[in-house]
Amino acid sequence: MTQQSTVSSGAASAAPGLPNHFGDSGIEWRPFITKGCYYKLLHVDVPARQTDMLVKFEANSECMYHRHAATTTTLVLAGELRVREQTPAGEAVKVKPAGSYSIGGEGEVHIEGSGDEPAIIFFSMRTDTDVIYELLNPDLSLRKAITVADFDRDWREKWPAEAAR
Repeated sequence: MTQQSTVSSGAASAAPGLPNHFGDSGIEWRPFITKGCYYKLLHVDVPARQTDMLVKFEANSECMYHRHAATTTTLVLAGELRVREQTPAGEAVKVKPAGSYSIGGEGEVHIEGSGDEPAIIFFSMRTDTDVIYELLNPDLSLRKAITVADFDRDWREKWPAEAAR
């Protein structure tokens, strides 16, 4: 079960002297899974089975169907996250505006993406196995399991200076 809350991102809630948006110009984005989707690994801890990353969706873009195996903490930093989830009653769409926080997600099958503006989301994933999530085919059959070791390899190859710290 996913627990959710939202922190208002309106101008009145901005801390004095701080901008009311998330700037990403200094982030070294890499292409991630589908067109219009990018990621930046922040931390990978193989023994702890943990991966933290940022994901950026261009406007009106989305990833592919996947099933979460890990407990996933999500914080929408900019834009809105749209989640198309498979439920017993069919597909349901959840819209999470900037400031939305959720934790859970184990076993959920869905597609995540953005609305009419680009979106940036922080994901922190922790698993009891090595599998973080499973990429699915359009018929929802397993395409490929993505593991903590997969993210660790990406981190070392794509951001070697940060992974070496």
